[in-house]
Amino acid sequence: MKKIIALVSVFAVLMIAFSGCVGNNPAVNGTDTDNPETNSISDEDAAGISTLESLPAGFEYIDTIPLSIDETKSDYKAENVSGVLNVSEGIYKDSNKTEYHIDVIELEDKEAANNFITAYKTSFPSLSNGSRFTEVSFNGHTAVKITDYITVGGKSVPRYSYIWSNENYVIVVFGNTAEETPIKQLAEATGY
Repeated sequence: MKKIIALVSVFAVLMIAFSGCVGNNPAVNGTDTDNPETNSISDEDAAGISTLESLPAGFEYIDTIPLSIDETKSDYKAENVSGVLNVSEGIYKDSNKTEYHIDVIELEDKEAANNFITAYKTSFPSLSNGSRFTEVSFNGHTAVKITDYITVGGKSVPRYSYIWSNENYVIVVFGNTAEETPIKQLAEATGY
């Protein structure tokens, strides 16, 4: 009887070892921490997310800078949102020397990220014609395209930005242009 118990025990240990249940084997659900292709946004930091490795044609990377939490909360009219941990801004230019920015705001959790976006959206007045906020999809998620207007040479011209959250991060892409397409291309290039 002791031989049978010992044999069953050895067999069970061998089955566990060969099944991958023991050791540092990659998970089956796409969370392989040794493979950067499957890492989630939580493996990044704000500076890493705002610094793009692959740029759309015609764009060049200029710099990535840290931003003040207090100034960021003020700029985004989110002074009452708690849980902002870190902020980074990637700066880019296109072939026309138009400047673009990718702001990445790290918050303590998903709820704080959603609160940040809500606070920012409520800071805008309603448009007299059309909708200021348009839901769009790219990279497998939804984002909000925000249309704002500034006066240039006595004329009202649009400025576009894209904002969305991914886990506990808020990502905002905007540029100093009335053209929507390059801003969306840069937003898509984040991969998030």
